[in-house]
Amino acid sequence: MFEKVTPESVGISSEKVLELIKNFEECRFHTHSILMARGNKIFAETYYKPFHKDFLHRMYSVSKTFVAMAVGLAVTEGLMSLDDIVVDYFPEFRNEKTDEYYDECTVLDMLCMKSNFAGPISWWGKYKSRVEAYYDQGTKKIPGTVYYYDSIGSFLLGCIVEKLTGKTFLEYLKEKIFFEIGFSKDSYTLKEPGGFTIGDSGVMCTTRDLASFARFMMQKGEWNGKQYIDRKFMEEAITVQSHNDLSGGFDNYNNRGYGYLTWITHKTGFSIVGAGDQIAICDMEKDFLFVITSDNQINGTSRSIIFREVLKCFIPHIEDKPLLENEEAYKKLQDHLESRELISQYGTKTSPIAKEISGVEYTALDNSQGISKFRLDLEEGKGCFILVKDGYERKIPFDMGKNKLCMFSFGDRPVLDMMGENEEGEYKCAASGAWVDENTFAVSLQVIDTYFGGLHIVISFKDTRATLFLSKSGQYVFNGIGGYVIGKNIN
Repeated sequence: MFEKVTPESVGISSEKVLELIKNFEECRFHTHSILMARGNKIFAETYYKPFHKDFLHRMYSVSKTFVAMAVGLAVTEGLMSLDDIVVDYFPEFRNEKTDEYYDECTVLDMLCMKSNFAGPISWWGKYKSRVEAYYDQGTKKIPGTVYYYDSIGSFLLGCIVEKLTGKTFLEYLKEKIFFEIGFSKDSYTLKEPGGFTIGDSGVMCTTRDLASFARFMMQKGEWNGKQYIDRKFMEEAITVQSHNDLSGGFDNYNNRGYGYLTWITHKTGFSIVGAGDQIAICDMEKDFLFVITSDNQINGTSRSIIFREVLKCFIPHIEDKPLLENEEAYKKLQDHLESRELISQYGTKTSPIAKEISGVEYTALDNSQGISKFRLDLEEGKGCFILVKDGYERKIPFDMGKNKLCMFSFGDRPVLDMMGENEEGEYKCAASGAWVDENTFAVSLQVIDTYFGGLHIVISFKDTRATLFLSKSGQYVFNGIGGYVIGKNIN
């Protein structure tokens, strides 16, 4: 469906595109891919190795917007109504906490994040089904009133679609619409222990899939002259339905209003947003689409920077007419796009104390992380961090200043295609290390799997002692890790 063109042919300079991408890289974002298009014409597309165009990427809360479109399709086909009461679809889960507010909460309320629920639900490993978790919470507010970003609401809407169609919300969309717009056949959704698919964070698809989906929304449910989803529903989906500025503060994306499981981020468009910065920024006035996939879960400022750079510093430079072609600037841009690799640990490859500390085992003092020993083995251009945790030796092999693909966990991981259950196994990871000063070494471990997240390790050496610091990022990844450990060389 997409055609590749030069930036100049669609009214933006190659220099400006390169500047935007380099600005993100200077911020040390953990970017996985970037795609930019005007209409159906892609003028920039890059993948940060080992990521590639066919990689099925976890889209996290972008999944919510997929669910909204599945609801819109089901409404269009007459299978359900926006006024339907949500609890009526799950009579088997009624209990003493199912009060009159549950009986008032509609499909529309959940689409607008105005359900009767407010607050985080700790459901992982506690319930046989996540639906059960919702009906065990109790009411917090009147449905249809105040906004609350309620992840479980979109999950329940996805469950309703699944009950009505006998298909997951994504398979339903693919069968009815998405195969027509070039969506990948291998795309899928994660499940939960109750058997339903995860409608708030479980979509696994490619960057091009997300771009196609965003274009479908920008065209208000129409494709090649056919209106697949009711146009009124689509127009409502991408305009303000809920006031979501509950703190009176300022943000570049999340207090401008909310549509149907869709963010209204600026006056001339909307955005689709997921954890770690899975983002599609859609500008209707310029017919411009910006897509990025990332794992910036450890970075609290990245999303605001992305939105500000795109909305304030890039879109205003898009002209209504083509620009003169600039072969030199375009080649420079293309060379940059084709050479991208996943960010790695910055620093130097050696230190005056490297030989002195390499292979030295440090015995850990009592700590809450269950770590008893650790050491750093260094060779030319590579190394390995070893720690003993809960009685088991774990190894992270890495390359100096660049990523080495490896497998790692502390013994278990979530089931490959499911949330809510763990199994013994390891994550696919990328690991790199470097000296950040003469006495301090850092290891960056990035998970590249159906889950994203990471482990950042800093070891600082002093005489026969060392301080180890570990921090983790990512939902349900490396739980229980975080903090300082003192180690002594007692040999």
